[in-house]
Amino acid sequence: MNPFWITFYSYKGGVGRSLALANTAALLVQKGRRVVLVDFDLEAPGLDSFKEFESTAGQAGVVEYVTEFKTTSRAPDISKFVHKCRLEGQPRGQLWLMPAGKKGPTYNACRENIKWAELYESGLGQPFIENWKAAIARHCQPDYVFVDSRTGLTDTGGICTLHLPDLVVMLFGLNQQNIEGVAAVAKTIRESDLSRLPQIHYVASPVPNLPPDKDGPLGQRLAAATERIGTKIKSSIRYQYVAALNERLFALDPDLKYSPLVQDYRNLLSSLTDYNRNGLDLLLTQTDDAIKAADTSLIQRLLTVFEDGFPGRPEALMARAKLKKALQDSAEAKRLAQQALDADPAYDEAFRWLLAIHRREKDYQTALALCDSLLQHTARLSPELCFQVHLDRGQSAMSAENYAAAVESYHECIRYQSEVFKKPSPDPEVTLMLFFNVPEALRRHTRTVDPDR
Repeated sequence: MNPFWITFYSYKGGVGRSLALANTAALLVQKGRRVVLVDFDLEAPGLDSFKEFESTAGQAGVVEYVTEFKTTSRAPDISKFVHKCRLEGQPRGQLWLMPAGKKGPTYNACRENIKWAELYESGLGQPFIENWKAAIARHCQPDYVFVDSRTGLTDTGGICTLHLPDLVVMLFGLNQQNIEGVAAVAKTIRESDLSRLPQIHYVASPVPNLPPDKDGPLGQRLAAATERIGTKIKSSIRYQYVAALNERLFALDPDLKYSPLVQDYRNLLSSLTDYNRNGLDLLLTQTDDAIKAADTSLIQRLLTVFEDGFPGRPEALMARAKLKKALQDSAEAKRLAQQALDADPAYDEAFRWLLAIHRREKDYQTALALCDSLLQHTARLSPELCFQVHLDRGQSAMSAENYAAAVESYHECIRYQSEVFKKPSPDPEVTLMLFFNVPEALRRHTRTVDPDR
């Protein structure tokens, strides 16, 4: 499958464009997707200023890639210019960054020497872009490529909004200058003579924390923007002071999981993935729909698409497991789900699905063995997931009458609360469960009662 290219564009700076790009990308990586970021804001590059991307600072990127192409007239090896990022929290997917460039003493000279108009006038522009896109697709096999575009009306902005993307995300403030600017760029895109034009998605950002009354100042500005742009503004990002003070992947901070800012990024991502009509996300939605409708014909087609288009991907294996179960092939369903978990031990959905089946079948020994196998990969699991697996292991061990294993796991849960999280579970049911299950597991294991408990 071809990656889906999305350009994040703003007519003016200061609207949170790079933050929106980076945080929606982080949410995708959390879901197990493969994402490449391209910093095409060559005059004011900033993605490598994010703490999470600092390992790419000083690395070769877009400017060096284009310069080498101009010098040799051959497509360079893309692996020298696209760099893997390692993110905290061990999200399931993978992320790469192609920075603007090294930003050393020769950076500006090399950047200014790239004459984009001349490249296109020579007839090399479009083949160069297509080869570049193909090289990224081969090297990283991404689901998505996010491009951070320069602001304003520029040659590079034209490449970012016309020649690279399948979708342009236009972020704009609600003042008149921003609205007029994005409306003009959108008109240019719509009137281009390209055979395939990118789609456009509008995002108001940052939106002041004001009542959205129709006759109030915010309501009036939203109405003015809708009228000028000519379509409904489907996404918005609320103003949050923390976003004005830091370049961070807020989406990966567990303490901000339910913050308004991260929720806005999550809502934006949901809208963006809807545009990708050939990607994994749409296929997963179609899987749920096919199973709900008991559409055997669609189920069979989806099985073929997943097997041919996404071999080895945990999400595709899990989707095939669900589809096989809908066809009453339980043995094959469990085999595929186990393959998904083997491919990615941190894939919680596959673990939960298998665990639920084993418990429903009252096969508690297999449920316990499933938990044990997952805990062989603690280095790849987040502390939160390790805690939950131990909790599940304790319950499975109790049902399997393996009380020693239950005691072991419940003690691990308490250790995680006291030493790792430094606080008890926010869920009172979990705290109550541990309060009861620890002494009960000890009683059954030792056949004695601890008077202190």
